[in-house]
Amino acid sequence: MLSVAHLQKRTFRLNEGKALCARDAWYDGKPFATQLLNAYSLLIPEGERFIIRTCRALLDRADPEVRKELQDLFFQEGGHAREHARMIKAMYAQGLSLDRYRRWQNYFSYRLLEPISPRALRLATAAAIEHHNAAIAGFFLRQQFLRGVRLRELRRLFLWHFAEEIEHKEVVFKLLQRVSRSWTLRALGLVASWATFLLYIGIGTLLLGMKTRAAYTTAFWREAFMHCCHREGLLAELVRESVRYLAPSFHPSVAESKALLESALSELERIGVERPLPAAFREKMAPNLERVRGLLPGNPYLDACIDGYDGAWVHSQGARKLNFCTYSYLGLLGHPRIQTAAHNAIKRYGTGTHGVRLLGGNLEIHEALEAGIARFFGREAAITFSSGFMTNQTVIATLVGKGDHVLSDTRNHASIIDGCLHSGAHVGRFRHNDVTDLANRLRRLPDDARKLIVVDAVYSMDGDIAPLDALIALRDRHPNTLLMVDEAHSLGVLGTRGRGIEEHFDCAGQVDVLMGTLSKTVPAQGGYIAGTHELITYLRVSARGFVFSAALPPPTAAAALAALEVIDLEGPTRRTQLMTNVQYFVQRLRQAGFEVSGGASAIVPILLGDEGVAVEMARLCNLAGVYAMPVVYPAVPKGKERLRMNVTCDHRREDLDLAVQVLVQSRAALEEPATVSASREE
Repeated sequence: MLSVAHLQKRTFRLNEGKALCARDAWYDGKPFATQLLNAYSLLIPEGERFIIRTCRALLDRADPEVRKELQDLFFQEGGHAREHARMIKAMYAQGLSLDRYRRWQNYFSYRLLEPISPRALRLATAAAIEHHNAAIAGFFLRQQFLRGVRLRELRRLFLWHFAEEIEHKEVVFKLLQRVSRSWTLRALGLVASWATFLLYIGIGTLLLGMKTRAAYTTAFWREAFMHCCHREGLLAELVRESVRYLAPSFHPSVAESKALLESALSELERIGVERPLPAAFREKMAPNLERVRGLLPGNPYLDACIDGYDGAWVHSQGARKLNFCTYSYLGLLGHPRIQTAAHNAIKRYGTGTHGVRLLGGNLEIHEALEAGIARFFGREAAITFSSGFMTNQTVIATLVGKGDHVLSDTRNHASIIDGCLHSGAHVGRFRHNDVTDLANRLRRLPDDARKLIVVDAVYSMDGDIAPLDALIALRDRHPNTLLMVDEAHSLGVLGTRGRGIEEHFDCAGQVDVLMGTLSKTVPAQGGYIAGTHELITYLRVSARGFVFSAALPPPTAAAALAALEVIDLEGPTRRTQLMTNVQYFVQRLRQAGFEVSGGASAIVPILLGDEGVAVEMARLCNLAGVYAMPVVYPAVPKGKERLRMNVTCDHRREDLDLAVQVLVQSRAALEEPATVSASREE
């Protein structure tokens, strides 16, 4: 059977293919309870983020055991917020979102009240809200109301949510006791919970009842009367729990709700959290899963999602963070011209093509995009694929096969490696950017054999550039040899006009197979190949990833085409700002004593050489408001672990200074325990 500890280490996700709510009632025969739980769902995403923000602000006051429990809580609450936000989207689609009401209560609670409330009072409010959450959870579980939910996904969602809320009440209360044992503060938090959280649920239930017309039925009010006036109703339960909460000796305990927790977990297991995998597959997956499970509970930022973008900043885990994880090097994400192009494409074509290009899915916007790519790079033709990964995998396997030879740089992207293996050709891996090693390998191959050299233009983990001029010269000395270059991280970044690596080396048109992506500098999705008519026609009828894969969605294709036009108009200015930022950032990092590679592209790796150090550095950065991620094995070799900081033209000088300051402080925090330990040994 599932245990609470088991629950903590798992992230809950709804089945995206299942419906989440129905317009009239997803809860058989209980119109009031239906709208009550819908109203409750409307509050959860922002409420969970409030609890995360509040507890995190006082995390340094907790002892190590409580801090670990709070990190688990952050992980769980983030999952709640994400999945209930998906439920709200489903409600919105059916007219149940109460947008104005939600905006008002979010503004009143989190923009007006929260900033002017002392941190201790906010924590007392969070503790009281968690206690009321647990009371609501206990009430619904004891009454077995969830058995009446017709949709299995909703039953799973609320069973999981209620089980975790019962556990959270004790964790937040422990932190409150560490901060202050004042009875008055606890009472004020309880009043605040009644005046906001519970009041909002009541108002939301009534508004939803009116919107669905359930409030115009006697069944709704009969049930409401039961919950509000009967001594066994929900209101009486909340009052009883509030009185108990105010007792001077009160301390919540998960143990007191053990039977309820076990019933919820038993029901979850019965309806299926997930179908268990066969033992042989679990054995194969175990090492990696154990590694991930060991990292995630103490580092919830690793599994956090971005709630929104704000220029060089993102909103994640209830906080605004300076973003160094984006590929939007020229800051085109959200550009008005690109957004408008995508919207217009939806109006004209819809959201999808319902087929592959060769069998009825070819649209004018696809041909316009490919013509635009060819024109942008000065090529005869171009072809697009559904993703950059698919492009490399399918094109390499289409160009070479059994009996042929492909030579790949040891630091090439995983999609290139997979494409080489998938091709069936003999694969030779040459040392990174080592043209001499490549030349030696080519010299040993027959002149009449087909040979394909594949490199990245800018290497995604190191930020360095392939020696294209030397590679072209080497290619030209060997017959039957093609050169393929992946421009994923160089489009918009290299070259005075952002035309990429060919412009950077002043050798336009010299790469045989020019590959790139539409999901980095270009804020869309997909991959492309630019080349001769002959090459592109061959790929169009032979590349399985094109022939048998769905076409790019029209809004995506339109956005990509508009982005190329924006790069034509604004690219040089944006690129100049980007490279100024890169040079300044690298200089400041080196002055601060960090080992930094790169500097020629937008990717700035900070080498740390240890997985634990990289993960902890990233955690401390995220806590301090800098959105950074560790890069560890297998993305880089063991001993080469790092933080990869992606600079954009949106970063201001003060943003870069802030990032360096946070990195220095994080390094100092990591070094302090080691210094203390060494002094004790002496």
